Amino acid sequence: MDVIITDHHNVPEILPLADAIIHPKVPGETYPDKGLSGGGVAFKLIQALIKNPQAQTHWVEKEIKLENFEKWLLDLVAISSVADMVPLTGESRTLTKYGLIVLNKTKHLGLKYLLEIANLGKNKNLSTPPLLNTTNIGYQIAPRINAAGRVKHANGAFQLLTTKDDDDAKELARELDANNKERQQITEKMFNEAKAQIADTKQEKTAVIFILKDNWPIGLIGLIASKLCNEFYKPAIVMTRKEGKIHGSGRSIEEVDIMKRMVELGDLFEKYGGHPQACGFTLKNSDDQNFGEFKKQFSALIESEEKDKKIISTLHIDAKVELEDINWDLFDLLEKFEPFGQNNPEPKYLAEGITLACVESVGNNGKHLKLLVKHNSTTHRKMIGFNFGDENKVGKNWCEFLKPGDLVDVVFEVSINQWNGNRELQLKIADLKLSQP
Repeated sequence: MDVIITDHHNVPEILPLADAIIHPKVPGETYPDKGLSGGGVAFKLIQALIKNPQAQTHWVEKEIKLENFEKWLLDLVAISSVADMVPLTGESRTLTKYGLIVLNKTKHLGLKYLLEIANLGKNKNLSTPPLLNTTNIGYQIAPRINAAGRVKHANGAFQLLTTKDDDDAKELARELDANNKERQQITEKMFNEAKAQIADTKQEKTAVIFILKDNWPIGLIGLIASKLCNEFYKPAIVMTRKEGKIHGSGRSIEEVDIMKRMVELGDLFEKYGGHPQACGFTLKNSDDQNFGEFKKQFSALIESEEKDKKIISTLHIDAKVELEDINWDLFDLLEKFEPFGQNNPEPKYLAEGITLACVESVGNNGKHLKLLVKHNSTTHRKMIGFNFGDENKVGKNWCEFLKPGDLVDVVFEVSINQWNGNRELQLKIADLKLSQP
């Protein structure tokens, strides 16, 4: 079989035997952008095939018109770049920017129905649907596509993106949405079990979190590692024992290159791979001795790396403002900096001494915090804090803690809220605390 590999993960010391390896980081590769996503690399291959005279015969046989063909693939490149969390700088930024334009007009039948089921498509109350951005991809589109492989089989996502049948597209979109809801329920249960294990094993103050549970879904352990890494701000390794093997997934903080440590312990793994902040692996042996050795050596390496570093979760604030400064002129300026994502984060603002006029819990089970506030004028503004009523996610139920008349300091982002044909600036809370007297 002739084999061509396209990839963007860390390159192993010994490359697999293949007719061609298309990868921006392989030794000797001169391609300037090393940060392309997996979908971005695949797109480069397609661009080359479109220009190749021999390959063009294939396109003609498939009755595909090559004019503008590559442009209509950019929606998938944008989804890949955001979901893969590659730096949105350089070429990836350009591909994502124009990919979002294509996504808003996508010709992929399955994507159209997926957008519709996620309430991102056509709406009878709106003359035009809201413009999609990287936040929509990261929180609404990519999770539904990924849910196929996490809960059942990735073929469902592939079929959605390739089907030409209207009924199939609708049914596949419904299936992925149902898979995503199931994934959310299972993930919540696994996360709570993982936190209970952390408490039982007293890992709150260790350098690394290790979780091992039998028969957890392999496709979901990476999500649990990510949630634990974010909550405890330390590297997290989540493993499951299935069919006699221990499979693991790891996530790391900005200060620790987790993949570098995996390479140093390569002899312990049957296979492994990943990025500086994310990895996946299978241990050579599933016995407790091998697991204990991996845990011991990996912890020692991380402790050594962190010894001279100050490890603290930091919220980067771009500017201190008054709420009166937040207007449509500012938002129009912010739009020029999009698309936001890795290495180009959405700006965060700090407003100090805000007076609370109304505190309300909203959403399912009152998990979200809605505030009516005023600053240095009599004008009232709305603020929304997603999950700020969920003690498990932010450490405190702010809906119960705050009351009208309190003074608070708030870090927030500026976005748009659209509903029933209306459009208003939305101030989304990133963090808050009571103002110091």
